[in-house]
Amino acid sequence: MGSGEPLRTGSDHGVGQFIKNYPGMSIAPSRGAGIVLRGFFSFSAASVEGAEMHYSYQLQIEVPKGFPRELPRVIEAGHRIPRDASYHVFPDGGLCLGSPLRLLQILRRRPNLVGWAQNCLVPYLYAVSHKLQHGGDFPFGELPHGKEGIVNDYMELLGLKERDQVIRAVELLGMKRRIANKAVCPCGCGRRLGRCSFNARLAKLRNVASRPWFRVHAARLRG
Repeated sequence: MGSGEPLRTGSDHGVGQFIKNYPGMSIAPSRGAGIVLRGFFSFSAASVEGAEMHYSYQLQIEVPKGFPRELPRVIEAGHRIPRDASYHVFPDGGLCLGSPLRLLQILRRRPNLVGWAQNCLVPYLYAVSHKLQHGGDFPFGELPHGKEGIVNDYMELLGLKERDQVIRAVELLGMKRRIANKAVCPCGCGRRLGRCSFNARLAKLRNVASRPWFRVHAARLRG
């Protein structure tokens, strides 16, 4: 299975296994090209004190045609999670599970819906559950909500220090490699990207998403 293949109904990307693992979820009618899953997403996780805890949230998961090189969108439909930035929830109920590139990197290690659920969705829902029960911050740390948090995470991911450097790096990921290699490296060394060791760091990210995705993402970060 190629990582860039579109999602098809069936077991190609683990839809069937996802529903077996999370039987409260089912495929819902969709007008788009992807798949929509709706229902109660129930999971168990060990608390920070070590006790086994059980949680359930009413979710709508919109899986795009480009999965796993595009991330699912998750809406918390039960209104259990406050729709504000302190819980990393957008006003429409969409959940901010983390910075997109970080999530795509994680997803690439296990590029199916079960892997995404276990490694991207469950950690967020556990952190939210802990906050709802005990207050305070997320138990394992968190980034600022929105663009600021994304850029901060990309600084760490890419080893860069400035916002403009990060956005330029994402823009270069949206270009063909031979064109990007002729551009000035965003790390600030003054050399072409193709002659800088930073090129190897970018190369690791090129396959996690498509060039159009990177171009759109860079424009949103800059806007």
